[in-house]
Amino acid sequence: MKSTLKMIMSLENGKSTTLSLAAPRQNLTAADVTAFLTEVIAKQAIVVNGSPVTAIKKIYIEDVDEKVLA
Repeated sequence: MKSTLKMIMSLENGKSTTLSLAAPRQNLTAADVTAFLTEVIAKQAIVVNGSPVTAIKKIYIEDVDEKVLA
């Protein structure tokens, strides 16, 4: 099974952006991710088309199970 951390954030222009991280560590918590994203937002470290990230919308881990066809 493949896991991907999805972090959806609001932009200043009213749109949203998604950061994806493949294979997040097993013991990752919402508090860990929130602390990281709060720092990213405070430092305006992510800017998309001139619009900085302003808020966290949603954080989740997506699990995908691959099945090979015979």
